[in-house]
Amino acid sequence: MFDIFDCHCDTLTKAMWENKNLYKNDLHLDIERLKKFKRAVQIFAVWLDMPYLDKAYENTVRAIDFFEKQLIDHSEYITSDISDEGKVRAILSVEGGEALEGDMDKLYCLGERRVRLMTLTWNNENEIGYGAVSGIDKGLKDFGKAVIREMNDMDMLIDVSHLNDRGFWDVYNISQKPFIATHSNSRALCGHCRNLTDDQLRAMAETGGMVGINLYPPFVDGERGSLDNIIRHIDHIMGIMGENNIALGCDYDGISVCPENMGDVSKLYILYNRIEEVWGRGIADNIFYNNMIGFFKW
Repeated sequence: MFDIFDCHCDTLTKAMWENKNLYKNDLHLDIERLKKFKRAVQIFAVWLDMPYLDKAYENTVRAIDFFEKQLIDHSEYITSDISDEGKVRAILSVEGGEALEGDMDKLYCLGERRVRLMTLTWNNENEIGYGAVSGIDKGLKDFGKAVIREMNDMDMLIDVSHLNDRGFWDVYNISQKPFIATHSNSRALCGHCRNLTDDQLRAMAETGGMVGINLYPPFVDGERGSLDNIIRHIDHIMGIMGENNIALGCDYDGISVCPENMGDVSKLYILYNRIEEVWGRGIADNIFYNNMIGFFKW
């Protein structure tokens, strides 16, 4: 079996709202399935659907409390210590700066609660900026620019997935540290606004950033999300960024439909085997684990 480091899933909040647990469930992903990999690191995002945004910070804290209880309840198998390779390592992120409610003190509080990444926006406008599907062609707000600087100082990773183009370029110009698109693909191959342009990919490569390949079919090919087309995205992004700046960002439990034959995390061997077949085991291991474990420790 191989190693895995996946940059994004929405299993945490989905399990919480459905009264399930992270160790074993009927969702796309759980710890029981992750621990079958040789080594596994999973970034769990706190994502809030629209009905929960009127109390965004309160509901984010509720999800963090749930996350920490899962770590305690299943401590034999799960840890937040990234150096403990004997267990599944669970890393916490927040998907959507709505959680800050325009208050910088809440960013500091999230950092104290072991949030290691934040996706600046989801699809809509918030106090930081504008989502890619908002249709608004504006950059980061003043609060958002201040958030970038504070996240740099806190060593909290900036995630530009979901951010609109103008906002992306503001991050590029302001951030003094590498940033990540945890679950985005190539817009040249699939024209969805959630994907990254070649210029954006080049800019991220220049700064030492990372892109996690998203398995959601509408971001792969607009159809079935075929394995061949996922491979095309990997090939295109590696052609621009190089083989060391690409990882997995499967988006399990955040997607309404999965690519053919990869309906949950246990089926990722299909993708690993195809990457190994095309480029060899070294690149397969880099994409699935090595690149991200090196990046996360910068």
